[in-house]
Amino acid sequence: MAIVLEMLEEEAVQLEVTPRAVRGRHPRVALAAALLVVVAGLVFVFGNERQANSQFEQAHESLLQTNSDIAAVEVQLSAVRRDLQFLKVQISSSEAALSSDSALLQSVRTALLQAQKDASDQSSSIANLKTCQGGVQQALNALSVGDQNHAVSALRDVSSACQSAAASGG
Repeated sequence: MAIVLEMLEEEAVQLEVTPRAVRGRHPRVALAAALLVVVAGLVFVFGNERQANSQFEQAHESLLQTNSDIAAVEVQLSAVRRDLQFLKVQISSSEAALSSDSALLQSVRTALLQAQKDASDQSSSIANLKTCQGGVQQALNALSVGDQNHAVSALRDVSSACQSAAASGG
């Protein structure tokens, strides 16, 4: 628009500088030229306006699509947050169960170790009892045939096993 005004001002200056005789001869040509310049300027301005409107419409459509995409992502994000909250509850519950199970397992391990020790002690006590019984049986057999020396020797050989068996409560 500024170009059109400049051209009109230049034409007005030229009209004032041009002698009256020359101006009078071609007033229609000058008027047509001025009109042509004004029309060209208007066409240019309208073209720019149409292009600006088109760009605005494209930007508006893009904005609407972006808002729609944001809304969809927000819905997905809400679902993920719900899932995450559910997982947090499950993890908390699992951690509590694991802690309880670990304490129970430790208790079972302690009981198992004690049972193994008791079994080992009983096995040792049974072995001592068998050794003691074997020696006493040999001593009784020796006494039954009147061999007192052999009976005393047999009891002496198993005396420590018999004492261990007696000490363990066997």
